[in-house]
Amino acid sequence: MDMGNQVGLRLGGRPTKRLASLLLVALFQTTCLTLPAAYAQSEASRSELSKQVAFNIPAGSLSAALLQVGQQAGIRLSVNAQNIKGINVSGFKELMTAQGALDVLLDGTGLVYEIDPSGIIIISSLQDTVSAGDGDPSLLPVIVTASSGDAAGWQGAPEWVYETPRAISVIGRDEIKNSNARGAADLFAGVPGVNVADNPQDPGISINIRGLQDQNRVNVMIDGARQNFQKAGHDEVGRFYIDPAFVKQVEIEKSAISGVGGAGAMGGVVNFRTIEASDLIRSGKSYGVEGKLASGTNAYNFSGNLAAGVKLTENISFAAGISKKNLGKYDAGSKGSLTYSSSGQPIVFTGSETLSWLSKLNLSLGDDHEVVLGALGFHDAFTNSTIGGDFQNDSDISNITGTATYTWQPDDNWFDLEAKVWANRTQNDQYRLPRTAGAGGFDNDHALNTFGGSLQNTSEFDLSKLTISWNYGVEAFRDVGKSTTVPDNPADDPNGLWIGADPSGERSVFSAFNQFALSYNDLIKLDIGLRYDQFHLRGSSRALEYDLTGVPSVVDQSISNSGNRFSPTFGLSMSPIENLQFFGRYSEGYRVPTVMETFLGGEHTGGGLPYLPNGSLNAEQAKTWEGGVNIQLDDQLIENDRLRLKLSYFNREVENYIALASVAGVTFDLGGFQYQIPYYQYANLYEPLKTQGFELEALYDAGRFFAGVAFNRSYIDLPDTFSFDNPYTMFGDAKDRVILLNVAPKTKLSANAGLRFWDERLTLVGVSHMLNLMASSASLLAVTKQMIIPLLISTVPMSSMRMQRFG
Repeated sequence: MDMGNQVGLRLGGRPTKRLASLLLVALFQTTCLTLPAAYAQSEASRSELSKQVAFNIPAGSLSAALLQVGQQAGIRLSVNAQNIKGINVSGFKELMTAQGALDVLLDGTGLVYEIDPSGIIIISSLQDTVSAGDGDPSLLPVIVTASSGDAAGWQGAPEWVYETPRAISVIGRDEIKNSNARGAADLFAGVPGVNVADNPQDPGISINIRGLQDQNRVNVMIDGARQNFQKAGHDEVGRFYIDPAFVKQVEIEKSAISGVGGAGAMGGVVNFRTIEASDLIRSGKSYGVEGKLASGTNAYNFSGNLAAGVKLTENISFAAGISKKNLGKYDAGSKGSLTYSSSGQPIVFTGSETLSWLSKLNLSLGDDHEVVLGALGFHDAFTNSTIGGDFQNDSDISNITGTATYTWQPDDNWFDLEAKVWANRTQNDQYRLPRTAGAGGFDNDHALNTFGGSLQNTSEFDLSKLTISWNYGVEAFRDVGKSTTVPDNPADDPNGLWIGADPSGERSVFSAFNQFALSYNDLIKLDIGLRYDQFHLRGSSRALEYDLTGVPSVVDQSISNSGNRFSPTFGLSMSPIENLQFFGRYSEGYRVPTVMETFLGGEHTGGGLPYLPNGSLNAEQAKTWEGGVNIQLDDQLIENDRLRLKLSYFNREVENYIALASVAGVTFDLGGFQYQIPYYQYANLYEPLKTQGFELEALYDAGRFFAGVAFNRSYIDLPDTFSFDNPYTMFGDAKDRVILLNVAPKTKLSANAGLRFWDERLTLVGVSHMLNLMASSASLLAVTKQMIIPLLISTVPMSSMRMQRFG
């Protein structure tokens, strides 16, 4: 795998002494950074503890309240509930630091806490503290320990992931910063059940969750703003664009949800959260700067980013950043054979030049109100081609996302309000050079404007041992697609049919939701949700129609489609013993047709392939059963070790799955032989699509050493017949007629292990990724708090849906 780094070495029969020399260099550079790294570690810990957080802690047991403080503050926190059994506290809602929250919770309990220089929190009884006097502090009964800023689980997942009774994965900030990701696709290499289609001729990526992909089946968001852009081609059609330099966390829901983000989607939700000023400013400082420069082998020419945050007043902070990346034509692998490129030679039409930027303003309006305004931009110029590399397309992609979020969290159990409005524009301006078929060049420009918003509130009630949380609200969005094709020679397209597979049109979606969560004494939890989705599509399309003699005519069609549905979710979890949770969940999802699927019309750009719109498409419906277990164990084998594990099984059935199909048009006689006009149209599959599988992610961390693994095995049952609304044919054989279905690899395995030295200032990490258990590779990294030094680099296949980059 290409990685951007300061130093690099590729295996391939080179002398081992070069590796030893490089290791010595790495250790020397790390030693020189020992003092700054130690300071950074301590400052990072205290920074997390002093960061302002909008806490919402329900009344109940002290142990449960302390875990909530750790979860909401983003600190690692382990509670020995037995030592504080029977202590109950009142809940509170307030904007404060984690230290302030501890002060509130421990007031009147007879407990006190202290923070040692490394950031460890020690909570003990006041009586034991006094009686101990000047004795050995290790004799004090440690009730809670917390190490701030530390990730709890796999890929930096925070603690709450292993307390959530459903299939969810999180990629943490440290994992993202240390990954040296070539692009956003690389971030998902270790996420079980998630694969990425990454075409190196286009900087956009498409996410596949449990076999579902494209056409907004998986809702991808940036800070809650949907990325609905669709671009037709000879591979995946749903692409989004983001630079990982500004991403602080990625949250991945793997099934339909009842809350914000679930409208019109059934395959899951992926939300990229971007950095803000508090992520860049150390405790006690008013500003902070973060930057990175990288380069690597195999055409990874340059990657650099710079971000700065400033605290203007106590209530106002601002962050801004810029990122630049240059990727050239990488060399093909030397093993095996390639159809369209020579072994060991640069791959045709690969490489790109990317410029990204970010700005974010945080306004605290008193203790209860906050407004966050954010903007994120992405621009990339690149050249791609069709299959065979014989036709050249010069593309220019821009993606701009703006968000405005208001939160109100008063000291009242009835209100925890969030209002959000957002907008996104993704535009692809493409010039296609003349084809060998005789047609001249042409501009093919496509843009999708999406805007929407959401309003939600959470109310909480405490009834003795029963805690009730009620989340309810609405969300809505609208897609407006606009495509234009202008040939260099107007005579090439006299009827204006080259609108291609990126049609114009509008789609509106409205959704309302309710979700109740009931918890009995932290032993049994019940979730019941209900979502109502409503959609409407409207627009026009143009198509060729033929009479029985084969004479074509151009027909303009006005198209409209609408529908609605209620979709329930139900979840139950039980914790028979502390730190062990079993869960089961049933969810239904409703995926509405897109602008592309509905208004497809005209001809393939350049002519030759006619398309038909379909205003009678049914929305897809998914039903998913899943079950699993969460495990959180501390201090089991050695002192201060921890194990975090999430295992889940799923079984999903999708009805009315929509796929692009070859459909039969009218048949006419051409002087002795018959000819049937072939069309291409999006159609509902007649039989359901079924997927099932299981996923595992686990991390054992003992301080000086650690090891983790992520694994999934999935199965897919593809239907073999389909139906569609067409005046000529109602059923067909999917084997020969369905053009494209996205299928994820059956097996995916990721593993890592490492050692930490010099009070965790130096970390050596070994990483391995495998797909279908047919290929494997490893990387060894030397990681410090301030830099990453690669020691060994070799091929890491990221997905079977992306082109192989190395041999």
